[in-house]
Amino acid sequence: MKSMRFVGVDEQLSTEQGQIIRDRAVTAARRQFIGRKLFPVGPILGEGAQSFGYDTLTEVSDARIDVGWPGSESKDILNLARTSVAIPTVHKEFEIPKLDLASSRLNGTPLNLSVVDSAAYKVALQEDSLLILGWSRDGSNYDINGLYNSAGNTESSSLDYGTKANIETSLLNAIGLLEADGVYAPYNMVLNPTQYAQTLATIANTGITYREYVEKTIEGTLYQTPAVTAGTGLICKANADGFFEYVMAEDLSTYTEVLAKSRNLWGRVYVRGLPVVYDANAICQLTTI
Repeated sequence: MKSMRFVGVDEQLSTEQGQIIRDRAVTAARRQFIGRKLFPVGPILGEGAQSFGYDTLTEVSDARIDVGWPGSESKDILNLARTSVAIPTVHKEFEIPKLDLASSRLNGTPLNLSVVDSAAYKVALQEDSLLILGWSRDGSNYDINGLYNSAGNTESSSLDYGTKANIETSLLNAIGLLEADGVYAPYNMVLNPTQYAQTLATIANTGITYREYVEKTIEGTLYQTPAVTAGTGLICKANADGFFEYVMAEDLSTYTEVLAKSRNLWGRVYVRGLPVVYDANAICQLTTI
């Protein structure tokens, strides 16, 4: 976590208060992290990092079989597509009244940090949206693609999970698309809470829920998050090193300062990171479930 900035002598946070604010922000945010469970996390670049450049390799042709020592070659010229993207900041601000801080110091009572919890919760949800969907400046065209909008495969059959048998059909169709691209289990699956709830139904004449069936089939974990739009979902490679990663400039951090006029404590909870997809074929979006 980033160190707090202490301001003033008589109004500064105590070391204990500063640590409590940091700890509460991290604890509240971690309750919501789903996107991070899908992404390998790369090394922290540092707060000075403002953009990240990466290469994606285009498809190569199939290998050949010859009788004896090959007299002809099967090769491709390396063709790397270079992309450089600004690292975004996900943030939410809060404010704690001066008298609350003074009372806490005077009486030795804990600060009411519900506002910090709320800010961290909102940051975690927005980070999930960034990692899973991406970010759109205008609400339409995505400037940064998350897993769903980077997907190289799409299972677009109309298979509403309200009809429980469609859960199995949709899943197997998506796995077939991934395997056709040489991407094999284990996978993770992510659904909106509405579709996730539908997987809790029991398969007819068994004691097994569809959720249990899904996790056994994908050999991974089924997650739920409101970051996924209702009626859609995704399946992606688990243990995805080399396929995609979360590149961070700064992990979840807090920053505070005393406001000049009110002397209230102003604070920000934030994280600076970028989802990077190297192989889009490792992801399959489900568009009509």
